[in-house]
Amino acid sequence: PVDARAEITALRGSVQSRAAHGSWSDAVVGQRLASDDSVRAGRASEATLRLGDGVEVRLSPRSEFTVRELSAEVSKIRLDEGHVTASVDEAGKRVLRVQARGSDAEAESAGGQFGVVTDGSGQLAVATSTGTVKLSAAGTTVEVGAGETSAVTGGAPSAPRPIPASLFLKVGALGPQKTRELSTTVSGQADPGSVVSVGEQIAQVDDKGRFQVKVPLKDGQNQLAVDVTDATGRTRTAALPPITVDRAKPAIEAQTTWGQKNN
Repeated sequence: PVDARAEITALRGSVQSRAAHGSWSDAVVGQRLASDDSVRAGRASEATLRLGDGVEVRLSPRSEFTVRELSAEVSKIRLDEGHVTASVDEAGKRVLRVQARGSDAEAESAGGQFGVVTDGSGQLAVATSTGTVKLSAAGTTVEVGAGETSAVTGGAPSAPRPIPASLFLKVGALGPQKTRELSTTVSGQADPGSVVSVGEQIAQVDDKGRFQVKVPLKDGQNQLAVDVTDATGRTRTAALPPITVDRAKPAIEAQTTWGQKNN
């Protein structure tokens, strides 16, 4: 008989799970997850799960997924946000399918190792290390071979291309470093399909890799940083110059002598 549950085999840092529509609680090694159960990892945290014979998924920091199906032949998860690395043993005769929240995109592999990243709003990218991944969206399917990547940024998957040798991130010029406004706009460019965030704000990255996101500020000094993650799981951080919010009303200096006429 098929044990239709996933099992947490390792974890590090702050990892939580919840039953379908339940509350989040701390996860433990050996815990089983049924269909519609979710698991998430916090900053500097990760978890490894076994989803049937020959299928292993590692959840990266600041990521979350939901178990969607565990049958005799298929393991399926929905990546709600962030990044996973998946390994599928060809001898296991099991298919792994990874969906993305807010999209009809789906990555499928019957053998090999690959990574998937999503912004949680419909964008998804795949990078294949070994084997082949079929990436489908908008009625189109492409085969992403070893050493290749493809992205879904709205519509059909992009044509597979070699995985870039390094992670690209270019941040545009910021507004004033001293302001009375309680928000600022951060823009720039990354590889298409990458997930870009500034603090808790996730940017929408278009098919050219361009992004622009409005970031809230607090009174006083704000130290912002741009984080990018690609489908391989590589990360990069660019610290921005500090922005100071000063909403104090400027003092007005004036001298008035009552009853005195100007000559």
